[in-house]
Amino acid sequence: MTCSQNTDPLKLSREGTSQAQRASGALAPASAPVDERTPAHSMVFAQAYARYLKYYNEKNVAAGNWQQFFAQDVSLQLATAAVQDVEQYKAQVSAFFTFLNTLDNQADEPGLKNHLGYLFSSAATLARQLDMMAATLPPEIGLKSVLQNLISAQLAPGFGRLIAYHKAGISLGVLTDAVPTPPINMLGSPMSTFTSVVSAGLTTQWIPNGAPDWATYEAGIAADPTGYGSGGGVFTQVNHLVTHTLFTTVFEQFLKVYARVVAEAKLALERTFTDWDDHAPHYTLFLAFLRLREYARKEANTLPQRHLDFYYRDILRLREKPPKPAHAHILLELAKNVESHLLLGGELFKAGKDGQGKEVFFANDRDFVANQAAVTALKTVYRHGAEAVGTAPNAAKQTGRLYAAPVANSDDGLGADLTSPDASWHPFYHKQYVDGKLVHIPMPTAEVGFALASHYLWLAEGTRTITVDFTVTGSYADLAGQVRCWLTTEKGWLEKTATKFTSESGVLRLVVELTGADPAVTAYSAAVHGYTFATPLPLLLLKLRQQESEQYLYPLLQDAVVQSIALKVNVTGLKTLAVSNDFGPVDTSKPFQPFGPAPVAGNALVIGSKEAFQKTLTAASVEAAWLTPPDAYGSAAPTVTIDFLQAGQWQASGSAAVAVTATSFPFAQQLNAPVVDAPDMADEEFYNTAARHGFARLKLSADFGQTQYQTDLIKYLRKEADAGDPGSPPVGPSMSALALNYEAAQTIALHSAADKAALAQRPAHFFHVGPFGQAEQHPLLQPAKSVYLLPQFDFQRDNAKQESEAEFYLGLSGLHPPQQVALLFQVADGTAAPLTQKPDPHIHWSYLRQNEWIEFAPNDVEDQTGELLNSGIITFALPREATATNTLLPAGMHWIRAAVASKSEATCRLIRVAAQAVRATFTDRANDPALLAQVLPAGTITKLDQPVAAIKTLTQPFATFGGRGQEAPDAFYTRVSERLRHKDRALTLWDYEHLVLEAFPHIFKIKCINHLHYEPNDSGTGIYRELAPGHVTVVTIPDLQRQNLRDPLRPYTSLGVLEEIAAFLRQRVSCFVKLHVRNPLFEEVSVSLKVRLYEGYDEAFYVKQLQEAITRFLSPWAFPGRESSISFGGKIYKSVLLNFVEEQPYVDYVTDFQLFHSATGTADRPEVEGSTAVSILVSVPAAQHLIQIIDPVAENAPRENCPCPA
Repeated sequence: MTCSQNTDPLKLSREGTSQAQRASGALAPASAPVDERTPAHSMVFAQAYARYLKYYNEKNVAAGNWQQFFAQDVSLQLATAAVQDVEQYKAQVSAFFTFLNTLDNQADEPGLKNHLGYLFSSAATLARQLDMMAATLPPEIGLKSVLQNLISAQLAPGFGRLIAYHKAGISLGVLTDAVPTPPINMLGSPMSTFTSVVSAGLTTQWIPNGAPDWATYEAGIAADPTGYGSGGGVFTQVNHLVTHTLFTTVFEQFLKVYARVVAEAKLALERTFTDWDDHAPHYTLFLAFLRLREYARKEANTLPQRHLDFYYRDILRLREKPPKPAHAHILLELAKNVESHLLLGGELFKAGKDGQGKEVFFANDRDFVANQAAVTALKTVYRHGAEAVGTAPNAAKQTGRLYAAPVANSDDGLGADLTSPDASWHPFYHKQYVDGKLVHIPMPTAEVGFALASHYLWLAEGTRTITVDFTVTGSYADLAGQVRCWLTTEKGWLEKTATKFTSESGVLRLVVELTGADPAVTAYSAAVHGYTFATPLPLLLLKLRQQESEQYLYPLLQDAVVQSIALKVNVTGLKTLAVSNDFGPVDTSKPFQPFGPAPVAGNALVIGSKEAFQKTLTAASVEAAWLTPPDAYGSAAPTVTIDFLQAGQWQASGSAAVAVTATSFPFAQQLNAPVVDAPDMADEEFYNTAARHGFARLKLSADFGQTQYQTDLIKYLRKEADAGDPGSPPVGPSMSALALNYEAAQTIALHSAADKAALAQRPAHFFHVGPFGQAEQHPLLQPAKSVYLLPQFDFQRDNAKQESEAEFYLGLSGLHPPQQVALLFQVADGTAAPLTQKPDPHIHWSYLRQNEWIEFAPNDVEDQTGELLNSGIITFALPREATATNTLLPAGMHWIRAAVASKSEATCRLIRVAAQAVRATFTDRANDPALLAQVLPAGTITKLDQPVAAIKTLTQPFATFGGRGQEAPDAFYTRVSERLRHKDRALTLWDYEHLVLEAFPHIFKIKCINHLHYEPNDSGTGIYRELAPGHVTVVTIPDLQRQNLRDPLRPYTSLGVLEEIAAFLRQRVSCFVKLHVRNPLFEEVSVSLKVRLYEGYDEAFYVKQLQEAITRFLSPWAFPGRESSISFGGKIYKSVLLNFVEEQPYVDYVTDFQLFHSATGTADRPEVEGSTAVSILVSVPAAQHLIQIIDPVAENAPRENCPCPA
C-alpha cells in the first residue's frame, strides 16, 4: 500500500517567486549607465584632482596647487554632501555592531576593543563634518538652519551620552581609540578617532546645558559605566553596551540626520545652479561646462536602452504584446409580436464615447437567433452528505437528507432578499458556515413521497382500513413513525398516522385506519387539495417525515423497485346505501320494514352502493339490526335468498338461503356479479328499471303465516271444532339499522407491460411526489425504466447510474422547441471551494420531456463557463421532444436541469442567470489607446448602431471583461528576458514559476516544488508525499489587492484559475511529469492568555482590539498595505508575540500566555513553524483568540499559605 504522507528532510527550502521579484534590476538601463557621474561627482572630483595640479606663479615657479580655485564655492560644499552614500555608512556601522554581537568573537579582545572604538570614531567624525558644514554654509542656504536645528535638538544629547560612555570604556579598559584601515570617508574627510574630535571641540550647537565653551562642557561630563553592565569579561561588557537602547538609538539618530542632510543637499545644490548669483567667475564657467556636459552624458546613457531595444526588436524581432480587446455580455429583449430574430455576427453596439470624443463600438461575436425565451424560475434540490449540521454529532442522521429551494436565488430558498455583499447565491445549496463548521442549512426540507389514486379509496363512512402491499426489493423494519399520510376529503386533506409501514412476507405493507368519526374519503380536486395530480380519483398521499433527531428514511428506500401494488380496503358499517323495497325507497336512518307491512313470498329488499359495487369484492355482507325480531306463525319458516343485478337481470347468487331472523346476510358466492370495476363518483341512485348493475336483493322465500293466522283466528272466533287459540299474531320484520360490510382488493401491476391499450384503461394511478410536483409512474410511461417507490434524483453517465448530490432547475417560458436558448451565467469569481478537486466531467445537463429527464446530445450544449467556474454563456439546443406540460415541475415552462453527482461546492456562486445573451467584443476604430485598459461599467452599452424594430431593448448587465492595454516597456523587457531563459518550456523550478506569473498576472506569488505529490481532500489533508519522483506541485497565492476574497486570512486561488494554470503548464512540461496545481495549506495559529488592562479602559472593547491586533500580527498580509509580507513556511516565536501583546498601550501585564498550532494539536508551543513546504501560517479569526480579563479583586483575594517547604 502506498504511503500517503511523507516528508523529505533534505528538501530544498525555497520561498517561491512573486510578481515583484520577476523584475530584474539588470534589465533597467539605469542599472548600467555609460557615465553615471553627475555634476556633483564632477565637482568633487575636480576639487580632489586640483591637488595634483601645480600652480605656477608669474615667475613660472611652482607655488602650491589649484585646489584653492575649487574649494570655496557653496555649490562644492553641497556637492560634497550630495554624493555621500548613506547606505554604505549604514552597512559599515552595522558590520561593527554585528562583530560585537557575535559570540564567536568573544575571545578576540583586541578586535572587540577596536570595533567598539570604530563605532565611537564613526559617530564623532560624522558629528565633526556636520558641524563644519553647518558653520561654513552661507545663511542664505536653507540647509544651514535645518542642520543647526537637527544638531541641537537630536544629535547633541546623544553625543553627550557617547562622551560619557567613551570615558567609561577607556577607564574600564574595554575600548581602544582607533579607526578602521583603510579609513572611511565621510562628507569629504577620512575618519578620525573619537578622542581627536572631542579634543578639537565642536561649536556651541553641541552644548545642550548652556556651558560657556566646549572644553567646560566636555570636562563636566562624567564617565557612565552603567551601559557596560555589572562586570564580566570584555565581550560581556561590550555586548551589554552595544545592545543597550540608549547606545543604539544614538547611531539611529545620526543615521537619520545624515540621510536627511544628503537629501536636502541635493535639492539645495540644484537651486545654486539656477538661483545663486555669488559664484566666482572661473567657477561659474566650470559649472556652465558641467551643465552643458549633462546633455552629452544623458545621450550617452541611452546606449544601454538602445542596445537592448536593438537586440530585442531588430535581432529577435520581438514586439510588445498587442492590446487585447474587452468583451461584454449583452441581453436582448424582442418586441412582443416578434417570435425570433437573427442578429448577424459583426453587428455593432454603441458604447458611448472615449476620452477623445470618438464613438466606441462593440461587435457581436457571431450570428445569434434571439427568441422570446426567458428564465422565470430557478429551483434547487440538495442531498446532504455525511457532514454534521450544528454542534451536535449528528452526521449519521443528516446523511441523505433532502432539501429543496423553490426560489434558489434567495437567502432562505423561499424568496427572501439576498444579504451577501455581491447578491450571489449558490445554484446547488444554501449553507452557513461559522469558523469552518456547518452550522445551518437555510433551505426548506424537501417533501418527498408517493401517492396512490384509486376509486377503491372512495370510503364514505364506517370503520375503514386501507392496506397497501408493495412488492419491492429489500426488507425493512417498522417505519410507520417516519412517514406521514393524508387522504382526500371534501374539505381538504385528512392526515392519519400510519398504523403499520413495514416488511411482511416479502412485501412492504402500509396500513392506514379510519374511524367512524373521520370524514368521508372523496375525490381529489386540485382547487381544494392543491398539487397537480392528473386524476379525479381519491388519493392516499404519503410523505417521508423530516426530523433532525431521527435518521432520514430516503436513503433506505430510494433504491426500492416496485413490481406491483396490492390495494385492499376493509369497510365496516357503510350505512349510506340506496335501499328500496317493493313499496319504494326506504329511509334507513329510522326504523323501517324491509319487506313491507305484510311481507309475502317474493317481497324483496334491494340494496345499492356505488362505493362497494364498483370494486372487486373479496367479502361482503349486509348487517341488520332488528327493532323487533321477526316471528313467523305456525310452521312458517321464511328465509332470505340473495340475488344480484347483472346486466339488468336479477341473477341468483347461488348462496344458501339465510334465515330471515339472521343479523348478517353474507355474499358468499358470485359476490362480484353486480360489480363493474370502473370509477363512478356520482350520487347514489335507487333501483329502477334502467339499472343494470350495482344492486343486491334480499328476497323473501315465504310469508310469515299471516294468512294462516287469519284463518285460524276466524275458526277460533267461530268456535269451530278443533279450533284452538292461535295465540299472538306473527311479527313481521322491522329494522332499526342496516349497514354494508365489505372488503375489496385491487392489484396495480408496475412491471413491464405489453398492452398499451390497458394503459388508458388503468383503474388506478401511482404517483411520485417530488419537491416541486408530481409524476405518474408506469412502465409504459417510462419505457425501459424500473418503477421506484420514491422519486429518483439521478442521471445516466457512461451507461451507469449516478446519484445526484444536487440538482439545479431552470424554468424557461416563451420557448417553442426546436429552438436554441443562450443563457448568461454570471458567477462570483473565486467562490468555488478552493480545496476541492473538480470532477471532469462534472455537471450533467438534461431537459424535461413528459416528466422524464433526457440528456442533451453532446452537440446541443455549448458551455463557455468551464462548468460554472467562470462567467459566460451556455447555449442549449432544445429538441422538439421537450415538453412544457410536465407535472414533475410546474407546467407552462420548459425545464433544464444541471445535476452533479458529487463536489457540488466545486462550482461558483451565481449572481444572475438570464436568457437571450450574446457576447460582443470591442472594435478599435482609432479610439483612445487608454480605453483598452479601462473597464466599462454596466449599462454603458444600451443600443445598436443601426436600430432594429424587432429588438425592443438591450442591456449590458455587468462590466466589460478580458481587456488589456498595450504592454508596458518594463513588462516587455521582463517577459522577453524570461522567454530567452525558459524558451517557453517548463524544466526548472524557475521556469514553472516565471511562466505562470507572466501568463497569469493576477497570481501574486507561486512556489514550485519538485518530487511533491500533493492532492488535498476537502479537509485540506489527503496525499502529501515529498518523496514522489515524477510529480511536480505548483502552489499559488492570488493577488490580494485585485481579488475580492471572501476570507482574506486564507487567500485561495479559484478552481477555475487553477485549472487554467494546469492546462497552460501541461502544454509546456515533459509528458512524463505528473503535474499538480494546488492551493496552499493554511495552518492556523491561535493564542490563549490572561490580561490585565490599565484602569479606565473598557474591557469588552479592548479585548476585541487586542484580538484584532494579534490577528494583524500573525497575518499582516491580510490587511491593506502589507500584502507583500505573505510567505510560505515561516516561523512565529512565542516570546516575540508575547512582547507584542505587552507593548500594547492598554495592556498592564499578561499571564498564562499559550501559543497553539493547528497542525500539532492542542499543546502549547514555544514556537510555531509551517509543517510542510506548501504551508502558510495564518491567524484564526480574531474572535477565536481566547483572552480572559484578570479580575483585580479576585487576584488580590487572601489565599491560604501552603505549609509545604519550597
